Amino acid sequence: MPARGRVRRVCVIWCAWGLIINHTGQSLPEIPFGGLGNSGYASEGGAEALDACLDPSGDVNGLHVNRGHPMGATVSSTGMGKAGSDFEAALTLLEQPSRPVSVEDATRIAHDIFGMTGVLSCLPGERDRNFRLRSAQGGDYVLKIAHCAERPDVLDLQDSVLRYLGAEDPTLAVPKLLAPHVPHAVWRDCAGDERIVRMVTFLPGTPLGNRATTVSLCASVGGMLGRLDQALAGFHHPAQSHALLWNLCNAAYMHNFIRYFPTGAQRAQVSAALAAFEQQVQPVMATLPAQVIHNDFNVHNILCSEQAIEGVIDFGDVICAPRVQDLAIAASYMMGTGTQPLEQFMAILSGYCRTIALTGVELACLPAMMGARLVMSLGISSWRASRNPADAEYITRNQAIAWQGLARLEALQDILRDRVLTFATA
Repeated sequence: MPARGRVRRVCVIWCAWGLIINHTGQSLPEIPFGGLGNSGYASEGGAEALDACLDPSGDVNGLHVNRGHPMGATVSSTGMGKAGSDFEAALTLLEQPSRPVSVEDATRIAHDIFGMTGVLSCLPGERDRNFRLRSAQGGDYVLKIAHCAERPDVLDLQDSVLRYLGAEDPTLAVPKLLAPHVPHAVWRDCAGDERIVRMVTFLPGTPLGNRATTVSLCASVGGMLGRLDQALAGFHHPAQSHALLWNLCNAAYMHNFIRYFPTGAQRAQVSAALAAFEQQVQPVMATLPAQVIHNDFNVHNILCSEQAIEGVIDFGDVICAPRVQDLAIAASYMMGTGTQPLEQFMAILSGYCRTIALTGVELACLPAMMGARLVMSLGISSWRASRNPADAEYITRNQAIAWQGLARLEALQDILRDRVLTFATA
């Protein structure tokens, strides 16, 4: 066939509702079609997707679509925007729960791969299957059995962060990795899928979410996070920019999850928070100082006493992103707890800046980034709970804090902006 004929044949095939190449599964409904008519952004599932594909104009229901982007929406080139297939895989990882592992299997894994025996009990986890091991050899550990779809290089990123922190600042209370007794720490489950296995030390302490939030504790949270980010400032890894839905550069994708909020008032509230992020943060996000960050400094991952932070756990969402994103995440959850939200915010900000001096642009972005993170917490958890109702209680455990934080941010936005401006000037 002449070259021109082959090109025409390809073009005719491409004008289809969906095209799957070198893959056996259908795309998730939350992933915009993209590339055909006006499909894509805010057109997931149902009649909306069909209307968007059939409409030749540039707007459907007031939503403009950037046809030049392969995902349909205007997003950052990091994370979601870097490769649609990577982002789809990241969504699948959150949508499809990790296959269960019995305590009996976990006991055998601990013995066969790490030479450890003892009493195991289940722990919760977003993607891993986790077990606490009270070892007969002494000490407590966490056995982590990865999701079969987890990328090995991303797991190596998480492990490398822990090793780097242990060498850079041994006084930081973070989990320590145990070396396996076999060359390849992999377990094959009942479906025949290989799953990477790791073990870390178990950190004692009370999660911050189980204690009353105080101004002094918030100052300690900021101080610990500042130390952590300072220690990670020189860290680099080939997988540090992997696709991750929880990266704030993907905040625009939350428009696809607004339909999971039951009331018009809630939908209006999250839409306003996303608009603030898109107007105040997105235009400057690529210019903000970036590094590898923890990216999930929430009340369940911070261990504390009554007065101070004693440890940090769960490095499963580490990513290279603007460093102020780490502070925004921590501050957003503090905004939804305690009785003095303004004082708590200033305490965590001051604690962080004792170690790291933020720029004026970073500080100006902070309130809008906090709102976007709370929207992500609400949107992603609502979407995941709809897909996995059996785990809905665990998945949505932060929603009360997030709604409270979003309401307080809205009520205090003018005062917060003035306080941040004054802080930046000082």
